[in-house]
Amino acid sequence: MKIRKATMQDIKPIYEMLLSMHSETKIKLAPVKPEKLYNTIKFALEEGIVLVAEVKNKIVGSIAGTINCDWWSDERSLKDLWFYVQPENRKSTIAIKLVKNFIYSGNSAKLKITLGHVFSGDIERKDKFFERLGLTKAGSMYMEI
Repeated sequence: MKIRKATMQDIKPIYEMLLSMHSETKIKLAPVKPEKLYNTIKFALEEGIVLVAEVKNKIVGSIAGTINCDWWSDERSLKDLWFYVQPENRKSTIAIKLVKNFIYSGNSAKLKITLGHVFSGDIERKDKFFERLGLTKAGSMYMEI
């Protein structure tokens, strides 16, 4: 297993993986607009940080984020767009390594990190996962469904 920076050649497998992530949500979401998903991946590759995890030369996980500011500050930070590991690889260390590499990438650029999880159940377990990696819970999200 290896973690590496994604390239434009990775758009198709990342795209397919994100479709899987969307289909696994526990809350009914708006349908995926293919062109918007493609453009978001491309933007993240060009302007942000996109990492992939490979097992036997196949992408099995990815994390991505873009650099931006909160509405009240000019301080830049790295905020995630997606974080996903295929179900058959979730008992490995891939998720931990993806997050640690994402944090390292942001910290190397002198950026604070914001990660989250939404739409997909198992909230307490995921909160504990992020807390074990040194992150602090900073709120919750509520929506009308």
